[in-house]
Amino acid sequence: MDIPLFFYLTFKDLDRLAPGSDESTLNVLNLIDIDKDLKMDILEVGCGTGSDTLILADYFRNSTVEAIDLFPHYLKVLNQKIDEKNLGSRVYAYEMDMNDLDFANEEIDLLFCHAGVEIMGFKKALNRWRRVIKPDGFLIVSDLTWISSPSRESTDFWKSNYEEIDTIENKITQLEKLGFEYINHYVLDKSEFAEYYSQLNANLDKIKSDKSAKDFIKQLKKEVNVSKNEDFSYVYYIMRKSNRR
Repeated sequence: MDIPLFFYLTFKDLDRLAPGSDESTLNVLNLIDIDKDLKMDILEVGCGTGSDTLILADYFRNSTVEAIDLFPHYLKVLNQKIDEKNLGSRVYAYEMDMNDLDFANEEIDLLFCHAGVEIMGFKKALNRWRRVIKPDGFLIVSDLTWISSPSRESTDFWKSNYEEIDTIENKITQLEKLGFEYINHYVLDKSEFAEYYSQLNANLDKIKSDKSAKDFIKQLKKEVNVSKNEDFSYVYYIMRKSNRR
């Protein structure tokens, strides 16, 4: 895949490639009733530069963490972090398409994905990824979700950019129909959107002289403006693979 340079420059020097924080990830992990000392096989899908990868590795210190992303630039950054923290014996990064996970059936104890399922769509992602999760294994994904009655601006933007945005209640119904047991959910505080999009907007201003990035910048600027609305957020859905389907 030939990725234009302006794409990487847009997200350059951002600790994360989507709204979020170490604290919010830890808050989500603390909602799982699981022994942190277990030896598990953990998979992070859409790892980016690896902020959550390192949190997973630190939280589950006896587990193996495998992280995948489609973009080699980000994996290079993650591999540097793995080396710096001497985690090479149990943390691995691979270039892989989330649409086609190259893992055996029922190999993974816990699959984690923040801000990535909208690439495939919530229902398609859960349906595809279910295969690699062990019976009674866990799946944690965050997805764009209405957290209050949506404004016309938010509705118009997201319905044209991510038509699967929906309410928490409807998302829970969907995951249960796909063979998962709902455990809990966590709503990302909108203050984390403000911090992320402020940094992103500054990077967009740095590449505005690149005419080839004109449409890209215009679309992301719209997203920056809509991000200020309080009617949606990323919601983490914590679930367990059910034997019933």
